[in-house]
Amino acid sequence: MTILPYEVQMMMKYNATTVEDAIAMHRQGHVTIVDNGVSWSVHRLGVHLGVVTWEGHKGTPRNVPCVPRNKYQDNVNQYRLLSVEPVSESQLRDEGIELTMAQMLEQLVVDGPRLVLPTSVTFAPRSYQVLKKALIKANGKYQGSSFGFDSQATAIDVLTRLMQGEDINIKKTLQYYPTTDPAGDRLLDGVKLNGKVVFEPSAGEGYIVRRSLAAGAKDVLAVELYEPFHEPLRRAGGRIIGRNIFDVTPDDVANVDVVLMNPPFSGAQDVKHVEYVLSIVPENVEIHAIMSGAVLVNSNRIYEGFRTLLDAFGIKPEDLPAGTFKDSGTQVKSCIVRIPSRRKATLAA
Repeated sequence: MTILPYEVQMMMKYNATTVEDAIAMHRQGHVTIVDNGVSWSVHRLGVHLGVVTWEGHKGTPRNVPCVPRNKYQDNVNQYRLLSVEPVSESQLRDEGIELTMAQMLEQLVVDGPRLVLPTSVTFAPRSYQVLKKALIKANGKYQGSSFGFDSQATAIDVLTRLMQGEDINIKKTLQYYPTTDPAGDRLLDGVKLNGKVVFEPSAGEGYIVRRSLAAGAKDVLAVELYEPFHEPLRRAGGRIIGRNIFDVTPDDVANVDVVLMNPPFSGAQDVKHVEYVLSIVPENVEIHAIMSGAVLVNSNRIYEGFRTLLDAFGIKPEDLPAGTFKDSGTQVKSCIVRIPSRRKATLAA
């Protein structure tokens, strides 16, 4: 019989098998089941086998193929519940169980506007991160044990499309990068909204709407192209007057006092949106717009023409600090352009 260190021999008190059996299982690449509280003995077994170097970590050292008995059995039960075979026995010592994207999606439950994670199954961290990333890219909001969407119809639509293998990326498709708190603070800095009517032509899910109403605006007119955002927009207090900014007429915004906007940046959409808004709002309306940093430096004729317009008004864009939109998932450079009321008088001067 192999002579083992004393600590390893003590494993016989705790291990599901004898230490000799544990060594044999280890050499065959199998899992050794242990009770809690034997990590040091497990380490000595690893040293004896020449497969692990002590790293000073608490608990079971890395690379030692062991798992607490209760966790092992829990994982076995979860795989059995789903009628799924683990790819390798080593998965049975992981936290939770390894599943494919399709297998995880099958476990989600639609509860109103939420996709709820299962209570009977725990996904392994690596599996769960794949699922979480996909749901967040589809504009799901993490809410503890679920991901929330604007409506039950949207939740069902997202689940169906993901199960069909579609890669949903709302931000990329819509160029949707919601206004962050730092950007919102700068946008509203010095802007008086009390008792005024605000126009938000790219309203998203209503961040600027909420901030405007909180600052005293009496009404916020909103336009948003992506229809699933309309319900959260209404909940935020916005009054939706259309989907496409380029369909809005001067009559629609005749009673507006202030424009606050954070339009999409790609393809000079920000410039096109601001120029169109200029063409439809009354001359006494001030415009405050978050825009791409390209406004400051891009040599494209669209940007150059816009800079010429700003120069005529005597407007100097305000640079926003790097990382202002980090919380929205982008490091894009940005600035704020403030176009005053009484623009004709400014030009005449």
